[in-house]
Amino acid sequence: MMVMMPGCLISDDCARQELAKWQADRDTWAETLPVMSFFSQFLMLSPITDQHFGSASTDGKFLYFCPRYSATLTEESRLYLQAHLIWHCVAGHLTAPLVASRHRWHLACDHEVNTLLLALGVALPVDAPLFPVCVGRNAMEVYRWLEGHPDTSLEVTADTHPAELWWHLPNAQPDVRVAMLWRHRAHLIAKETNGLPEKVAKFCEVR
Repeated sequence: MMVMMPGCLISDDCARQELAKWQADRDTWAETLPVMSFFSQFLMLSPITDQHFGSASTDGKFLYFCPRYSATLTEESRLYLQAHLIWHCVAGHLTAPLVASRHRWHLACDHEVNTLLLALGVALPVDAPLFPVCVGRNAMEVYRWLEGHPDTSLEVTADTHPAELWWHLPNAQPDVRVAMLWRHRAHLIAKETNGLPEKVAKFCEVR
């Protein structure tokens, strides 16, 4: 389903083609990674052609992506990006604490999500934020560790952090109720221990 956003007309061929790719990735998960199929159903895919939005993000209800940006991604990168955004929701990253460096916080959240994706067997792009010495630490602990990073500007992120999405799409405001829904979903899936790696199940259980 395509969504109409104020000031954006989602009708061009590129948007339809890219939307079909993201949906096909979900169809693949239904057969290969049930946990991803379960979580993805709660995010409606929404192509955005507004010139001020050039990446991908989520507010916990919609998964927004720029079709032009999507077209530059390889299949592996697109699969990773959708999984990455879904797990930002699961991990509780729809809102953010008051921190001195938003970029450092984004990197810390990305690291936390990416360690979970690795445990699930999702391939990461070579430039995906991941700090081996911090595996097992939560986002705040990684954020503090990154204070000693010589130059965090060298670390790139593939998405727009959910807590900053409102800057690009003013109607996509953080909603605490949506964040709580995702916490509930994480607790539900944690009970499916047979289908989840222990590390992932434990993470979801304590969300």
